[in-house]
Amino acid sequence: MKTKKVYLEYLEEFKSFGISKKEIAELKEQSIVADIRFHKELYENKSSSRPTVGFLLGQDKGDNGEEYYTIGLTYAQAVLSTGAEIKFLDYDSTYQQMKNCDGVILPGGAFDNPEDFFIDGKDMGAKEGKRFFAYKAAINEAHHSQKPMLGICAGAQMIGALLGNMKMYRSIEKEVSRKTVHKPKEETDVRIHGLKLIKGTPIFDIMGVDANEDKIMINSRHNQAMVHPALQDYVEGTPLVKMDMYAVSDADGIPEIWGNEAAGILCVQGHPEDLAATGNKKMQYLYDYIAQKAKIYKQAHNEHTKAVKRVIKQLIQRQ
Repeated sequence: MKTKKVYLEYLEEFKSFGISKKEIAELKEQSIVADIRFHKELYENKSSSRPTVGFLLGQDKGDNGEEYYTIGLTYAQAVLSTGAEIKFLDYDSTYQQMKNCDGVILPGGAFDNPEDFFIDGKDMGAKEGKRFFAYKAAINEAHHSQKPMLGICAGAQMIGALLGNMKMYRSIEKEVSRKTVHKPKEETDVRIHGLKLIKGTPIFDIMGVDANEDKIMINSRHNQAMVHPALQDYVEGTPLVKMDMYAVSDADGIPEIWGNEAAGILCVQGHPEDLAATGNKKMQYLYDYIAQKAKIYKQAHNEHTKAVKRVIKQLIQRQ
């Protein structure tokens, strides 16, 4: 398939960077995969050796009914600060776009999940849409190619459910004795709550937290979550990737950060980009982590490609 570079523009209506879905759809109709990027002027680090990290875009609808793929300003600031080259993923060509990435960030968002994700066993008639399948395509390609992943909020839930066989609460408010405000009434409310860090896990190194500390603060805005670790022990089936618990909410034990260090997977239920935008370095380190893992992946992939070329060259010379 052919590709064409297109660029996000600042959209005042949404206070986000974005691009019209119509523009991307028109390219798709011509069998062209959109290579969606930030303008180069936004990057401080312009090194050609930096890794490429995919970011699955969100969506917004304007007052005139036109739909856009978007990325909020705090997300934009966080990913630009990693120093990685960012390639954006739409919902139609996700798998193809992921092929040229060394890692992926799956942000938060609202969409229907499959009924078997939830531990309550109910069928509420939910139907997965295009956005869900875009997340699934990105996760499957990254897992198949052994690329690192960072999941935020819904992105974390998707990785946990699809790869880790982790079940979810459909509603924290209804299913958990609620002691922590996981979802403020206003989306713009950056309300923070405590996390209990689990000793001996990689999160201390990832966030630059002193080994003697056992608590950090984070913000969140979610009403669905992965079930308590004790409940997860009763879930049938074998995960594709074993997920280790790194942190839980200190008041109610809800899973907050989990992952698999060897696989380069990190899942964060909160929204560290909001606090990173205020100068919180520990929260920015969560985004820096994926860029570091992507750089390692890129270097290993380049070495593997060179090795394969050498073997092919030797075989040709022997003929």
